[in-house]
Amino acid sequence: MKDKKDMSERLKYFKEQHNQQSNRKEFYSEQLLEIKRLLELNEKEIKYNEGWINFHANSIDDHKKKIEEISDLDEKIYQEEKLKFHKEQIDEHHQKNIEYHNKEIESLKKEIEIFGDGIMRCEKQIEFINKKIEENII
Repeated sequence: MKDKKDMSERLKYFKEQHNQQSNRKEFYSEQLLEIKRLLELNEKEIKYNEGWINFHANSIDDHKKKIEEISDLDEKIYQEEKLKFHKEQIDEHHQKNIEYHNKEIESLKKEIEIFGDGIMRCEKQIEFINKKIEENII
């Protein structure tokens, strides 16, 4: 009688462990989906800022040409101000945004690895628990 009770308790324990691992795996999977979504958003932000950098770079070239061609001092000063604005936008805004998003991407890739490893550990644990459940079925 004691053996059946003992096996019943073990079976109950293994089923609880199975549920815990399944829940953990589900949590990791959901987190992984969210992280991948964030990764895509950060990559889009980088492309967006690169587009602006290209725009400002082209504007810089245009303003440099105008500065060389113009003889009016006031117009040259105006073009130099525009040139400065575009350089600042690249250096102080878009380049910094790209750096920020690249750091985010690095972190997200690490999280993907961590949660992926967690899912694999859960799968191995579930496989082990399933064997134990089979061994303890009354």
